[in-house]
Amino acid sequence: MVTTRTTAGARTAAGPRTAAGPQAIRRMAFLRSIEIQQTGPYLSHLRDTFVKDGIQAKLFYTDGDCTAADFPGEAAKMSPDVTADQAAAHLLEWQPDAVISLSIADENALRDALVKEELAAHGIPMVMHSVEATRQLANKWDTKELVRSFGLDTPDGMLLDGDLLNGRSLAVPSYLELVEHNALRFGFPLLTKPLWDCLANGVSFLDGKADLRTYLRSPYNGNAVLEKCLRGELCSVEIIGRAGEYVIQPLIWKGPTGGKPEFTFGNLRYAAPRPAAEADFAPVAQILRDMCAEIGIEGAAEIEMIYTDGVYQIIEINPRVSGSTTLSIAASGCNTYACLVDLAMGRWSQAVAHDREQAHHRLAFQFPVTELTAEAVRAMESELDLVRATQLHIDGVDHGNVILSCRPAEAAHLVSTLRSLTGRFGLMPLHLIDEIDSVIRRAVPDTPPAVPRNSEFAGTATS
Repeated sequence: MVTTRTTAGARTAAGPRTAAGPQAIRRMAFLRSIEIQQTGPYLSHLRDTFVKDGIQAKLFYTDGDCTAADFPGEAAKMSPDVTADQAAAHLLEWQPDAVISLSIADENALRDALVKEELAAHGIPMVMHSVEATRQLANKWDTKELVRSFGLDTPDGMLLDGDLLNGRSLAVPSYLELVEHNALRFGFPLLTKPLWDCLANGVSFLDGKADLRTYLRSPYNGNAVLEKCLRGELCSVEIIGRAGEYVIQPLIWKGPTGGKPEFTFGNLRYAAPRPAAEADFAPVAQILRDMCAEIGIEGAAEIEMIYTDGVYQIIEINPRVSGSTTLSIAASGCNTYACLVDLAMGRWSQAVAHDREQAHHRLAFQFPVTELTAEAVRAMESELDLVRATQLHIDGVDHGNVILSCRPAEAAHLVSTLRSLTGRFGLMPLHLIDEIDSVIRRAVPDTPPAVPRNSEFAGTATS
């Protein structure tokens, strides 16, 4: 039996809930794992939306701290190991009218999918994928089989049975020979990836037969995927919506592939016009729309790909918002978090999705920085279109990281301003500035020679 809120705050029996209209939602909850600061500044931009729509928002989170500047509403911290049942109990105690999942990583997305199912029994809708869709996408091998079934490309690979590799079940003496046989068929280099982990955790790079045999003498303790390591460009794209009504954000380019895995945020990431690559992606995008509609994607998902020889090879699909969400928004002007709120409010449609996808695109860049002092941040805010300058806390280590954007007409100023800032503050390695310059000159071929905005440019930082 579905219930609705009375003016006194109690719930009474009601008929089945239909898609909520703008006046149906008064209390909106958000579930989050990992630091909320990584949603900045775009989640906090929803403050005016909440005021306009009369929404009382509350964040239920598990990691870090949350201040009024980080989230436009109340906040309550849960245990980092909170279960789906426990999270649902926290939410039911507050009695929201709708819930939105913002959790990272995949295991937390799966928890939220289970929360969605439990809340549905209480008549509370949640913007999140189904349990089965989330499970399928969180499992790397099931993802490969899914995309193959839709005619999409994915690197050659095989599922490695951890029980057979580690001698825990039926003895199959030829299993290691089978693995080696397939490895030679795929061709080196190869990668092994834990079946369920993500964020590049537990990945092994195998450059030849000797590496493979070393790995097989002490394999990963669970199931894994053995996969061809393709040489190309790593890229991703975010898709937002439900039931065939999707926004596909701009392609995010993340650097070369084909070698040993590197730190996730250690390279330049960018979004900028690449007409030939975008033309190659167009038919892939249409298949992804169809696939997401069929399996029941509701909310946001990130598709990770390798672009090689004009082909997009799908390597993972993250059933959630991602570390690329902020850069996607900076490039498109389409706020993923605002889209999720519209989904929850029942004001999402094909027309809305189309309009959001046509939002004005900008060039956007994300890169590591060596120095991130308060003075340097103030200068970036004054001289650039700074989206975010922050310290990413990963495995107990702080990593300075900057996201900025610009209109194509302003691209000529960007590189010279970065050189000026680096000369004054030791902001970043010079090779990263050269990479940004190269991206701009490909994206905006008629860009004139860079002219520093700040006439006080002096000095040259070393790389």
